[in-house]
Amino acid sequence: MGIRESLNRHPLLRVFGLILLVAIIGGLGVLILEGRAAEQEIRSVPEAIWWAIVTMTTVGYGDYTPQGELSRYLAMVIMLAGISLMAVLSGTIASRLVARRLRANQGLMSIKVKNHIIICGWHHKIESLLNALLHVEEKDTGFQIVLINEEHEDKMQSIKNQFGYTRIKYIRGEFTREATLRQAQLEHARAVIILPTEHPTGGTSDEKTILASLTIKNLNPKVQVVAYVHDKSAIAHVKRADADDVVLSDNFGSFIVASHILNPGIPQTIDLLLDSSSPHHFQRVKIPREFVGRTFEELLQHNRQENGWLTVGLYTEEEQMGFSDFLSSDASQLDAFIERKLREAGRGLDEGSRISVVVNPPQDHLIKEGEGAIIIP
Repeated sequence: MGIRESLNRHPLLRVFGLILLVAIIGGLGVLILEGRAAEQEIRSVPEAIWWAIVTMTTVGYGDYTPQGELSRYLAMVIMLAGISLMAVLSGTIASRLVARRLRANQGLMSIKVKNHIIICGWHHKIESLLNALLHVEEKDTGFQIVLINEEHEDKMQSIKNQFGYTRIKYIRGEFTREATLRQAQLEHARAVIILPTEHPTGGTSDEKTILASLTIKNLNPKVQVVAYVHDKSAIAHVKRADADDVVLSDNFGSFIVASHILNPGIPQTIDLLLDSSSPHHFQRVKIPREFVGRTFEELLQHNRQENGWLTVGLYTEEEQMGFSDFLSSDASQLDAFIERKLREAGRGLDEGSRISVVVNPPQDHLIKEGEGAIIIP
């Protein structure tokens, strides 16, 4: 690449070159003209160039001043040229900074991060996922999160405003492409979360999840990959794509995905506790009547010593009057209308009970009539 091509491609170099050229030519011109002055202050080339740069930058130390009439005329020209070039330099720097900021906001620039978490795709629960990641472990507050998706930049700005510019970065692009993943510094990431796209293009979201997992593991086999899936039948395929953990999209997904990365062991424990085929899944049992009025500590020790159970909480089931109690016995049109509207709202006629749960109650809590125990066998 020649000098001319470099100057054309880099405006800053061109401006700096003009400033240097004016300083050298102007300084030498003043030096030559000062040779005719009776009281010459600028006597050498370094002094002349120093004076020209100080003058052009409007610093004006005053250690050297032109004494001749012609040299002062030339000094005025150098001053005006210096002010103009410095304005051009400031404008060029400002425009580059603004352009860089705009490209960063649009997700079009590579970022410099390490030990970060990458979230691929977009999901309506992404805010709860980000909240879980940033708050699930208070001690682990140093990592950053990089979002890769094709959502509008205004939506990404809203996410950054909500969770902080320093913690959230954004890359706009297709997360199944190697170039996009490299732009997000995949080689330095601690984990990758793949979300199911709600409006997939070019295939189902689970198919994109499989492709993304294969691509990610090919680029960085050591990175942890946690993948959401819509369809339970896709779990086996995603695991064959070398994903470390697969989560079925549900209400607990955000917490589970965040815990896979920040609190390993908790998701596996929850799986055992919620799996009905596990011998250690949550169960509820009735409390013997002889424990009514006694403390929770006594119940805890009894269940542990006699049955080997770990008692984690208490529940109370309170019977409530259902909507069917208000309806007449004959099937009138009004009753049918009320029943239909209730079912459209997702509510039944007989919402018969309300459950109150207390996890890890105080040791001195007194067992009441009607309370049951939540245990882990």
